[in-house]
Amino acid sequence: MRLPNFTQIAGVVTVATVLYLLISVLTTSDPGQFFHEGHGVEEVSLGLLPVGVALWFLLAGKYRWREWQIPAVLLLMMAREMDFDKRFTEHGLLKLTTYTHSAPILTKVVGGLAILFTLWVMARLLRRNLPLWWARLKGGTMDAWMILGAALCGIFAKTFDGLGRKLLGLGIHIPGSVDMLAGRSEEVLEAVCYYLIVLSIARLAVPAIRAAAGLPNAYGTR
Repeated sequence: MRLPNFTQIAGVVTVATVLYLLISVLTTSDPGQFFHEGHGVEEVSLGLLPVGVALWFLLAGKYRWREWQIPAVLLLMMAREMDFDKRFTEHGLLKLTTYTHSAPILTKVVGGLAILFTLWVMARLLRRNLPLWWARLKGGTMDAWMILGAALCGIFAKTFDGLGRKLLGLGIHIPGSVDMLAGRSEEVLEAVCYYLIVLSIARLAVPAIRAAAGLPNAYGTR
């Protein structure tokens, strides 16, 4: 069975994303809800992450499990998008106060293990994948630039997240309209981040990239 090519994958992902956004905005009674949690843009973000995981296992060949940190980080992002860190307990698993103040021992143990696992995944990414990404970025490869774009979108998204609250802590007050725009920008930037990650994984379908990695271009052949 032949692998799908990059153009096919990118086309399907792009068309499906745009169609879902159009359907969502047309069926949302309040256009403002389109950018809120549990609606259009966030739902697209949440949907792109498992697509990235599925593409990794479809295309990565012998690297599927050897570089398990790549699908793992996508699953961690998905868990964060679904608020798993605070959905099942009244104490946020990622909050420092959970571990410095009174909280159930089980919550502290589970949260501690989750944090350690996340650090392990990030350490593997930095050690095993950062040097290769940097080399490919200097070589001008598309997938490396996509990952850079995704990283920048993610950084700006976290900057805009709760901007009004962050600035208020510094004694700076911004208008509600600006805070709302920052919140909407955060959701859009997250969606773009995940979209670029999916496309960068889809680049594994390119024959030249597969050949350079020693992966077959079709199942059972080289």
